Amino acid sequence: MSSVDASHDILIVGGGLAGASLGIGLTQAGFDVAMVEAVARGAEQQPSYDDRTLVINRASLNILTRLGICNEALPQRPIRSIEVSREGGFGHVCLSAAELDVERVGSVVVARELGHRLQQESRAAGLTEYCPERVETFQVEQDRVRARLGSGRRIETRLLVAADGTGSAVRQAAGIASRLHDYRQSAMIFNMLADPPSTDLAYERFTRRGPIAFLPQPDGRYGAVVIAPTDWIDEVIGWNDQQLLAWLERHAAARFRSFSRPGKRARYPLKLLRTEIPIGSRIVAIGNAANTVHPVSAQGLNLGLRDVAGLIEALDGAKDPGAPVWLARYLALRRSDQAETVRYTDTLARVFSNPSLPFRLGTGLGLAAHAMLPGLRRRLALGAMGFRGPGLRLAQEL
Repeated sequence: MSSVDASHDILIVGGGLAGASLGIGLTQAGFDVAMVEAVARGAEQQPSYDDRTLVINRASLNILTRLGICNEALPQRPIRSIEVSREGGFGHVCLSAAELDVERVGSVVVARELGHRLQQESRAAGLTEYCPERVETFQVEQDRVRARLGSGRRIETRLLVAADGTGSAVRQAAGIASRLHDYRQSAMIFNMLADPPSTDLAYERFTRRGPIAFLPQPDGRYGAVVIAPTDWIDEVIGWNDQQLLAWLERHAAARFRSFSRPGKRARYPLKLLRTEIPIGSRIVAIGNAANTVHPVSAQGLNLGLRDVAGLIEALDGAKDPGAPVWLARYLALRRSDQAETVRYTDTLARVFSNPSLPFRLGTGLGLAAHAMLPGLRRRLALGAMGFRGPGLRLAQEL
């Protein structure tokens, strides 16, 4: 790799939600940034920009607003209260924006709409894109990384960012150690109408099979997320609409009277990926490429956006963004939040999906304690809004 076709300060591999947000932010900060994305822009198969309903918590809203991504051009539905309950047991928690003295605790957006905004802002920021394209090989040298793309282009960069998802080829090729756990669960997602209709309430119900989340959408429908063992989801996804609606009404009767007009269903396998040290020589992994968490409590995308904010902050003032001092600064900013979020979501996933009586009693007591004790309520609320670990400048209140 002696000759090069282009040279950039930072090369991001992966143009999904985290990678594109990072590219926009670092370009705005004055870096020469390029992004490599395998899927052509506007292609229906882009996995990050599908019809999934995404919860953007308050810290993430602050980040995206400061980056110019979240504004009146992005359709969104505010979340002003979050309700969590356990089926067949006591314990119930409701957190409201009013008691937390904020206008909203977060917003709901559709992944496809957020993807459109990211593409608009990428162009406006002047972010260089190699798309559709892949990194075939790369070589780390003392002061740079040399990458060869599938087209044969040779790119030189000071810092290589792995934002290419759970199965990150860059992370693996760099030898960054991680561990993978299969929950043997899947998430089934679809949209529907509900009675009472969609408001500003996000509702999560823990059943014996797993959690169900109901998220208010910008168009007035609810986005439903059903998490359960994969073999059961395989069965349910083949049910007709009447069977599915009847099942939902039985398990969500505490909040909804009825459901109607369910949309197309999709499913995703659920796995935990943990990377304790997401940095290497001139390489850093962010988002799902570093830590992929269970979707319970909607922490995954938000964790990735805090990685974005952390890396932008860590590189502030860097002349050589791949130098060890800047990557160590990033690790110091992000390590505790990443560890705590992984631990929190993994504990919820394991405990609330356990059908045994002792666990049901324990989770009921836990919810009751969070409902009654101000200290626990505040900690739960701050975590739900994305305020964990060292405070990040981009995540602070506007």
